[in-house]
Amino acid sequence: MRKLITLPGRPDIGSVAFVQHQRFECVEIRPHITRTGRDVELSIWMGGCADCGAPFDLVTPRRAGPVRVDRRRCAEHRDPKRRVKVPAGASA
Repeated sequence: MRKLITLPGRPDIGSVAFVQHQRFECVEIRPHITRTGRDVELSIWMGGCADCGAPFDLVTPRRAGPVRVDRRRCAEHRDPKRRVKVPAGASA
């Protein structure tokens, strides 16, 4: 089973989270209505691709507690079978 990264679940705009060596910043809080009609909020995070550094965004639910995310690369470099290498000195 693949290990998922964890980001804060209820961030404010401008909140920054580090996952190993990658920086993610909350850039937007967006209202959303689910298929079942529930009103929820989504957090839009901006991060840099683990391979090329290109910016990419990811969307997480905005709720109490941490949220799990499995994206660490831009669309061009996305490969679910390949793990992100942690540089020497970075915490795993």
